Amino acid sequence: MKIGIFDHVERLKSLTLHEQYNQRISMVKTAETLGFYSYHVAEHHHSPLTAAPVQGAYLGALASSTSRIRLCPLVYVLPLHHPIRVIEEICTLDNLTEGRLDIGFGRGAPVGDELAMWGQNPLESDSMYQESLQIIMQGLTREFVNFTGKHYDLQDLWMEITPYQRPHPPIWVAGNPIKAGQIGANLITEGTIDNLPKINDLYSKTRSEHESIETVFHFDENPLLGVSKRVLIGETDESALLRAKESFETYRSNFRKPLPDGTSRRPRIMIESEMGKRILPWRVDFETAIEKEQIIAGSAESVIHYLERYKSNSGCNFLLLSFQWGDLNHEEAVSTMKVVGDEFIE
Repeated sequence: MKIGIFDHVERLKSLTLHEQYNQRISMVKTAETLGFYSYHVAEHHHSPLTAAPVQGAYLGALASSTSRIRLCPLVYVLPLHHPIRVIEEICTLDNLTEGRLDIGFGRGAPVGDELAMWGQNPLESDSMYQESLQIIMQGLTREFVNFTGKHYDLQDLWMEITPYQRPHPPIWVAGNPIKAGQIGANLITEGTIDNLPKINDLYSKTRSEHESIETVFHFDENPLLGVSKRVLIGETDESALLRAKESFETYRSNFRKPLPDGTSRRPRIMIESEMGKRILPWRVDFETAIEKEQIIAGSAESVIHYLERYKSNSGCNFLLLSFQWGDLNHEEAVSTMKVVGDEFIE
């Protein structure tokens, strides 16, 4: 089983950005020595949830400080980027890392709120995503890009740089096993040990229905399937749960997008979504997060026992762990990471 790291790079008030970036570089270098397979970083804007919103620059710094661990934007929020710039960034990073780049694509969550903040129509986020993805895959696999759609009209654009990995770097989809299966991508989803086999079966069924169809997407023979979980190891189960609960409250508050009067921005479409059935991250309480195995907190013995059960019973071959989330500091994160690396990674 391969083990990766997922990171929002949440803003820590006690550190300058320079200090926080340096600590993250140190953490990823340590992860590489411990045998972690990959490091994945999210994209968010205008909130304390992400202090490194420009993934390309951030991953470029990590690329120059590491030599084995794979690096991945999870995900590029495509409606917020021009697809040609995304192609160029992917090719640059893939060559800088000598083929250690993975890539994730998404339309943004929840319901295009950041697209609305940037003055565009969030209801167009899906069509923008679909067009961007078509253009990007053209640019990664062909010499010239030609595309005419609602949002983009591109004719005979020569792609002067190409990816290091051919036909393209490995692709990740977050959350949706059907979308992942349709393009043969690796999958990161959510779920408990008990319900993950059903999700994996849905992915496999969808993939088998699409892998014979001619497409620009490369279907890897051994896709990675797994979930993302926040983890914290303490001296005892009780002390770890107490600290995790405290940090989870900071994590939830980091979704706020501040306004000058001290309130938090909530675009109309977000409010409408909150009135619906979808459970949004800042609405999940700590007890529910524990119950749904979104957070794994306890003594070293308890956490390693859970990870072994996940390995044996989930049907997954990948696990993506968050070590520094909420207000957990560098030392706390690295301490947990070292236990997982020493006792669980083969």
